[in-house]
This record gives sequence, C-alpha cells and structure tokens, in this order.
Amino acid sequence: MKNLDFYKWIAGSANDFAKQFYKNDTLNDKAKEFWQQLEGSGFIILAIFVVLGILLAWCYYGPYNEKPGRHYKPHNWLIFMLITFVTSFATTLVFEYIVATPKLDGAFMLEVKIALGNAIYATLVYFITSFVWCNWLPTNAYRLLKF
Repeated sequence: MKNLDFYKWIAGSANDFAKQFYKNDTLNDKAKEFWQQLEGSGFIILAIFVVLGILLAWCYYGPYNEKPGRHYKPHNWLIFMLITFVTSFATTLVFEYIVATPKLDGAFMLEVKIALGNAIYATLVYFITSFVWCNWLPTNAYRLLKF
C-alpha cells in the first residue's frame, strides 16, 4: 500500500488525477510526476498528522492545564481540537507546496484535499489521545471523555 492511498477517499488516486490530462501526453506525464513527488513524501505527510495530533493533545493535557485557572472547561478542549485541525491543515499544505509545487490545473486542489484529509486524521488522533489520557493518565484537565 502506498502512503497516499490513505487519502483516496478524499483525493482520489493517481489515475483519477492523471485522467484529466489523457489527451495530452506531456501534461499526463507531468501529472504522474507530480503525484510521484507527493507519494515520495507521503511518509512525512502521514507523520504530520500523527505527530501534531499527539503533540497538541499533550500540550492541552500537560503544560496548558498545569497553569492555574485554565482547566475544567470543555470549550478549551474543543479549542485545542480546532487548533489541531488548522495547524495540521496549514502544515501539510505548506509542506506539500514545498515538495511538489503545483504547476498543473487541479494540482493545488489535490494538495488542498490531501491537507484536509490530514487535518481530519490529526483531529481523530487528538480525540483518541484525549480518550486515552482522560481514562488512564493523570491530568488536571476536564475529563470530557472519561467513561
């Protein structure tokens, strides 16, 4: 399984992307090359959502809630979840743009779709990390997900 297969549900496949250029062999080759550039950095794209999801959950449950008066409010947890989403989206989009500069029609939109998928995955990792932290690790934070 290739790394970008993780995003097929939102971005499609390499063939879906290259299909729009099937009448022009030069553009078709450029589309496949663009996809290969993204695929080559796919491991880092996956690492972005895992690292940011866990890191921002740690920031919420650790340093942020160790300061006086900042815990016990569920909206703070939601704000950190939103920060996770936005940070992951922006980081992924900037990284993709640096690795594979979009020079084809639809290439930037493909990068946006992958970044959106990454932001959703990062939010999911934040949620799972929060669930684990609320149930099995010490914290001053509001235990929103405690069962």
